[in-house]
Amino acid sequence: MFLPPVCQAAQWQAGTARVSITPREPLWLGGYADRTQPSRGVAREIYVRALALSHAKGSPSVLVSIESLGFPAAVGQRVADRVEESFGLSRDRLLLNASHTHSAPALGDTLPVAYRMSPAQWEMIRSYTRWTEDRAVEAIGLAIGDMKPARISFGQTRATHAVNRRVKGPDGDFEIGANRLGPVDHRVPVLVVDNLSGELTALVFGYACHNTTLRGTNLEIHGDYSGVAQAWLEERFADSVALFMAGAGGDANPYPRGTMQLAEEHGRNLALAVGSLLSGPLRAVEGPLQTSFETVRVSFDRVPSREELEERLEEVPEDYFRRRHARMLLDSLEQEPIEGGYDYPIQVWTLGRNLTLVALAGEVVVDYSLRLERELEIEGSLWVAGYSNDVPGYVPSQRILREGGYEADMSTIFYGLPARFAMSIEDTIVEKVREMVERLQIR
Repeated sequence: MFLPPVCQAAQWQAGTARVSITPREPLWLGGYADRTQPSRGVAREIYVRALALSHAKGSPSVLVSIESLGFPAAVGQRVADRVEESFGLSRDRLLLNASHTHSAPALGDTLPVAYRMSPAQWEMIRSYTRWTEDRAVEAIGLAIGDMKPARISFGQTRATHAVNRRVKGPDGDFEIGANRLGPVDHRVPVLVVDNLSGELTALVFGYACHNTTLRGTNLEIHGDYSGVAQAWLEERFADSVALFMAGAGGDANPYPRGTMQLAEEHGRNLALAVGSLLSGPLRAVEGPLQTSFETVRVSFDRVPSREELEERLEEVPEDYFRRRHARMLLDSLEQEPIEGGYDYPIQVWTLGRNLTLVALAGEVVVDYSLRLERELEIEGSLWVAGYSNDVPGYVPSQRILREGGYEADMSTIFYGLPARFAMSIEDTIVEKVREMVERLQIR
């Protein structure tokens, strides 16, 4: 294995942890609205993994990778509050990324309209959520306690199972399918952590593709292709921890998909791509490690009035989800007005001049990573992750909002949003990222 320069040895400290979050009872799985019953058994164990890093005499920063549909803001905030109290970790130094597997238990109150759970089943999810928060805090503490001198390097490879899923139908509407000509990001960024003996201790790798090889008919606990890749790498490189970071793949699906065998194949191929990178030259990553966490207000297109919501109840009597969505919004109006926007979290980490990591919340579509790559003036490499720190819903681009379809419109029903996002969302997010990156660069 290629080893970074020895002069780097005294600069970095790193620690890892892996804690199981596999439930031992049937729970409702997250992600698919067509499920009508909870889980049945465990095909693969699922985990929360943590990597703690510090440079020189700096304070630790921790990256958390969880095998779940998403990290809701309220769940992430409770975890952040606890680790700040216990370990002195400020919010900007805690990055929470979810793999977006649709074969792990639902977490928090994400997708409130999508699930046909009974009150008792919702209470089981709340209990699992509290238990998972405990496991996340445990993993963070273990990773911080495990910190030792380390060397860090970076490389980039490719995987090919992502295909753009937006297909224009004969009536002009966009449907979910396989669009081989649509935009997609096949890059696989990889952060490599070695100890001073040259032994691999951690791999962080990303890919911009939905973690949905398995469909809603699957009721077994499973991490999907990313879970397979992480397990394969941890078996291949003993005593290491492999952390997957979901990328900006909101409009990409695995292809082909639908079976456990395909999930195994996609995961193994992704792991082989990551593993093969280790035999070639990698770029040493220097410090310092600088972090930033902020929110920016993104607007909804147009919030419906009470009268409009009441009309929807009459207009769509046969549409279970639209009626449920309208009823939920009407119930919320009894407490307070519906807000016209959302406080969207953005996190940026810079590792010296070698690597800039931008972590965006929700189901970010590929246009964001491609645009940021074109427009940001940075030294070194850019790594854009989605599904980080919150899961408010899909984060559509201007292109997708113009075209319409599931990511722009129907998904807002399942996520319980009052309306589609305004066309300004893309520029608002990109400009905020630019501002945060520039501020870190001049420190």
